[in-house]
This record gives sequence, C-alpha cells and structure tokens, in this order.
Amino acid sequence: MSRQNALFRLSPLARRLLPRPVLRFLLLQVMGVNRSYRQVLAAPSRLCLEREILPWLSARYARILFVGTASYTFHYERLFRRDQYTTIDLHPSTAVWGARDHIAAPIQDINRHRPKGSFDCVVLNGVFGFGVDKVDDMRAVLKELHDALQSDGFLVVGWNSDMHEDPEALSLYEPFFVRNQEAPWIGRRRFPAETHIYDFYRRRPG
Repeated sequence: MSRQNALFRLSPLARRLLPRPVLRFLLLQVMGVNRSYRQVLAAPSRLCLEREILPWLSARYARILFVGTASYTFHYERLFRRDQYTTIDLHPSTAVWGARDHIAAPIQDINRHRPKGSFDCVVLNGVFGFGVDKVDDMRAVLKELHDALQSDGFLVVGWNSDMHEDPEALSLYEPFFVRNQEAPWIGRRRFPAETHIYDFYRRRPG
C-alpha cells in the first residue's frame, strides 16, 4: 500500500486524534490535496478576496464569520486575530481547514450555535449555487445572516452568474440588506473571463 493510500485509510482516525497543524501538514505536504486547486488559487477573484477584501475586513471588524471551509481557505485565519475569526461548514470533514473557532453546521443553523448579533461581518462566498440553490433556501440564509449580524453589519456575497439568477434581481436581499454605499466596496466587483462576482451589503435595521 502506498503512503498516500495509507494516509487516506488513516484519515477518519487522524482527523479525530492528530493535532490540527500535523493533520494539515499531512494533507497538504504529503497527500498534496491542494494540487487540484491551483487554478482556483490563481483566479483573480480569489486573489482579490485574499489580498484586498479579507485584509480590509480584518482591519475594520471585530467578529467575522466566514462561511465554508476548504483546503484552499485554511490560511485565511492568519489575516485575523484568534478571537476575531469564526468559520462554519456543514461537513465535519472540513473542520481541519477552519478557524480555531469553527462551527460544524449548515449556515442556516448559525443562530442555534451563536447568540443573535454575534458578528459584525459575514463573508458568504461560493455558497449560493454550491449547496444553497433554491430561491427560498437562499432567502432563508439571508434571514439567518441578518439575525446573526449586529446593527449595520457588513455582508460580502460571492456568487457565480452562470450558476443561478442574480440574487439581487430576485429581490432576495429585501428586507434584510441594502447595498453598501461606503468606499471602497461600492457596486459590484467583476473579473474578466470569470463568472464570479462580489456584492457588498449592509444589514437593514430591525
């Protein structure tokens, strides 16, 4: 049996027993789980998130919720203080890539795991169209995020125009959010040759 196959067999036990840094090292350096994501990591939309959006959020918000974890997102926590950054993902197997403060649950359940108003910023990137696909489900997520955010909380939504209709054209954000009107995140951020789009919103009062 190859070393890589042995690690795959060990994975369920390793995920429970090995310290997170050790498990990450095995997955990244020995098994090379990020090799298939090179195109994702090099995409202009991904670089914008890592180099522009997240550092800007880190400098301005005290409690940030990042929705969805993967092997190509684990290093995002380096941009934040330990008590500043929380992640959530419904798949228990992805917890290794999450923050120290990680919630293994669907985003629809966030307010069961944290008191309402716990966050002043949420990043919802690549969730609509990748697991949350139906209009009613998308609206339900936005309702939960409205409740999870403090007054005037900031919401970043990343979505792909080839995956579903424009959420804004479907009036999904009403009555929960309004478009952000403060620089530098005014209007949409688009990328040539990509279908990925970032939108920026503020929580409506109430």
